[in-house]
Amino acid sequence: MTSSSARWLVLAIAFGFCVVAAGIAIRNVERPRALASDAHFAGTPIVPPKPVEDFVLTDATGRANHLLEHASIEFLFFGYTHCPDECPLAMGSLAHAYRSLAPDARAKMRVVFVTVDPKRDSPAVLRRYLTGFDPSFVGLTGSPKQLQRVWKSYGVQVDEATKEIGHGDAIYAIDANRRAILIYTPDVPATDLASDAAKLAI
Repeated sequence: MTSSSARWLVLAIAFGFCVVAAGIAIRNVERPRALASDAHFAGTPIVPPKPVEDFVLTDATGRANHLLEHASIEFLFFGYTHCPDECPLAMGSLAHAYRSLAPDARAKMRVVFVTVDPKRDSPAVLRRYLTGFDPSFVGLTGSPKQLQRVWKSYGVQVDEATKEIGHGDAIYAIDANRRAILIYTPDVPATDLASDAAKLAI
């Protein structure tokens, strides 16, 4: 999985267009309370926040699990366990951020990893991979047909041969109202993620 400055510049725009294309209504909604304040966020705001869709996939225990839950803040990342660069970088930052939070804020934060490589990323493989970062992290997989619906909804384009992700190798912050509100590059410092999570875990 590789990234480029040019791809990052169009990521937020591409995400918004893909949400519309997936049939998710984009309304003129008010900003979340935290984003409407004077608080500074390290992530790039998605303005207006984009309503996103929930899906039921298979988690690392082999059970059905929702992509979205009613956490105060959910960090969502699309990747694969054999990824040599961006995936471990992003998940490592998320793990450090999660562990640095106070217990009450940590309880309101959920981290979800959705595979783009279902042939190799079985529930058992996901479980081993994510346990290396934090056992609380949720790994999701499914059939190619199921996952393609999820990828399309979130603006993720997957090259089946290389697993390179176009318009999607990023971390999305999703609020309790199921709106994507912030977006980050995979190399975001853990301190920035922790700072934003603490402000949003209200």
